[in-house]
Amino acid sequence: MTVPATYQTTDSLHVDFDASLQLGYSEPLAVGVKRVALEQFELAAAGFFDGEDLFAEAVHEARKSVKRVRSLLRLVRGELTDRIYRYEDMALRDTGKMLASPRSSVSVVSAAGVIKDLYGEFLADGTFDEMISRLARRRDVIQLQTMEDPALVVKVVRNLEKAHGRYSTWPTDPDARQVYGMGIRDEYAAIAPGLHATYAGGRGEMVTAYSKPTDPNFHQWRKKVKYLRHQMEFLAPLWPEVVVGTAVTLDRLGFLLGEDHDLAELTTLLRGRPELCPNPRERSLFFALATQRRAELKVAAEILGRRVYAEKPGSFQGRFGEYWGSRRLALDASLDTLAVY
Repeated sequence: MTVPATYQTTDSLHVDFDASLQLGYSEPLAVGVKRVALEQFELAAAGFFDGEDLFAEAVHEARKSVKRVRSLLRLVRGELTDRIYRYEDMALRDTGKMLASPRSSVSVVSAAGVIKDLYGEFLADGTFDEMISRLARRRDVIQLQTMEDPALVVKVVRNLEKAHGRYSTWPTDPDARQVYGMGIRDEYAAIAPGLHATYAGGRGEMVTAYSKPTDPNFHQWRKKVKYLRHQMEFLAPLWPEVVVGTAVTLDRLGFLLGEDHDLAELTTLLRGRPELCPNPRERSLFFALATQRRAELKVAAEILGRRVYAEKPGSFQGRFGEYWGSRRLALDASLDTLAVY
């Protein structure tokens, strides 16, 4: 069973769930993890050969692919040796960081546009237009510099191709752990510790973010939200009606925290480079509106966060253990015609 392609929240946010990113029907866990990871590496690398006009999209998709694979690594961390996990996670983290600057240059332009769109009816005509124009020119320069740096692009693609080569050798045989010293069992015990750690980490980061509301703390929480969101997407077929709802909420939560992060980056940028908003009154006004918007985002994020992280980590882990068990029961009983899976 696959999850329908598009789900829509009440505020018209569309969330895409690609069946290729989900654990397949009767697919062993090791096979599913390996398949998704390899497909994501191929997708990420291929995007850089689609032409200059699509370079920004290639950067965005490559970073998303890297995050998806890092999420899967966290999910099955206990099945990998600690050495393998740490090496692969750091390799992907460093690859993603190479693309952080061009991606950030796009995000701050979008953040500025959000503020103008939200408060535009209360502003004089042309307010923030010059700032947005200068931010857009800065984005174009950074994009061009990145595209014209063949060493950087080649290194990113090469890193993805090397990772693809390493992951393609991962054993998927049920006895792989005994033979190779690593392997992903087709059991809930293979993902239970990773799922518990991801959920508990996000829950803890949420508490920290609101008790010590700094930009780095909210950014750390956002990363944990993204990891859990991708894990829910992979595990959605365990019980689509429930798990997809969690994934949709996490997606919305990540969107809110992402907008807050982009505004934080933009305000920091403008303080360091005030010439990007040369009118001091407009700059002061923008800071005030961004502060107001960020306060609203944090309230909305807390509401969704309390829903997502309402359970204790042990209860969350146990609940998904029951979902996994019901999947196994359905497969063993071959009750496809009763639509229980």
